[in-house]
Amino acid sequence: MGKFLRKLNERLQLVDKAAYKREQYQSYMTGPEWRNVEMASEYGEYLGRNKSMFHFPYFRQLGGLWRVFYNSYQAARKYNSHWEIISSEYMVMDIFVSAFTTMELLPKALLSLVTFPFFNKENPSEMQQHLAEFYKQYAKDLQTVPFYDHKYKAIHEDLAAKYKACQNWTWGDWFSWKVVSTELFARRLISSPLSWWFHQDNNLVPATTDLLVKLNVPDETDFEAAKSQLRNKIESLSKEHTLAIVDDHVYERGKIKEKHGQSYTSVYARISAPRYAAFQPAVQAMAQNGIHTRLLAGQEQVQVKCIIEAEDGSKLNVRQKAANLVRHVDPLYTYENNIDSAKKFCLFDVPARDLHKTLDRLSNQEGVETKFIHNF
Repeated sequence: MGKFLRKLNERLQLVDKAAYKREQYQSYMTGPEWRNVEMASEYGEYLGRNKSMFHFPYFRQLGGLWRVFYNSYQAARKYNSHWEIISSEYMVMDIFVSAFTTMELLPKALLSLVTFPFFNKENPSEMQQHLAEFYKQYAKDLQTVPFYDHKYKAIHEDLAAKYKACQNWTWGDWFSWKVVSTELFARRLISSPLSWWFHQDNNLVPATTDLLVKLNVPDETDFEAAKSQLRNKIESLSKEHTLAIVDDHVYERGKIKEKHGQSYTSVYARISAPRYAAFQPAVQAMAQNGIHTRLLAGQEQVQVKCIIEAEDGSKLNVRQKAANLVRHVDPLYTYENNIDSAKKFCLFDVPARDLHKTLDRLSNQEGVETKFIHNF
């Protein structure tokens, strides 16, 4: 971090720390929460392939979730103390999400141990597809709506109506519906007090992250004109990518620099950007307009998740090793979903500076998809 950027970062933390800065561990401790989202999606995909829920690998999925919990903590320990992490609200949320998911899946797992010999591995029925669509949509909604804010009563009524409307159903459908119906009732019971608590004013967390970004304006000696260019560029991206300059925080470096025989002026801005899935396209859109990330929530590092796929296990390992060697990428840990044998989820520690360049390097690797940026 350069001297100017370091002083700017320190000043912003001094005057507006609560809104501007987030702790480094927050990027890593979101791992279990997002693994929970993936598990819901994988469950929907599994049912969508007409496979019976009583043959789903529940125990292996739960074991994988708790390994993600442990590895997330280990990754966070690179930057924060044991006490800072375990006393944080993120640790509380991770414990709750992991425990809640365990309580949700463990009864199904135990039930499956007894019932799986009596149900076919495949259940190609209409109701099976309705259940699959519910879990897929639930997983999609979890990306923007916390589990405690879902309308479980309305979901139950909708699925009940679809069950009654089915022309033909199997005993597997009947038993599956009883299990899902009980699950929805339990979720509704648990979610009501949590929704009330998390919607208290002091518990609300904005769905944005503050960034420090930089724009080099060539052949411009007027600092105010250079700052106006940055404002205009952010404004042009604001509608599609929900970007905004925070309280007109735009700064000039204060001197003209030269590189490769061309002079330029550097200007910086503090902007708010969306969290989660919408963040990656926002970063790429800024880069296409010459605006490059420098700090995320006052931090120099961020966790990035990639999915690596291949035709077989041997090629998968080769592609993973290649991704691990990408410039400025520090491998953290990997996990599998125990359903797709030729797929791995890989977590990397990458610099916030010029984040788009690292994302491009990863995505240019064969079989690698940059899936998610854990932007605090």
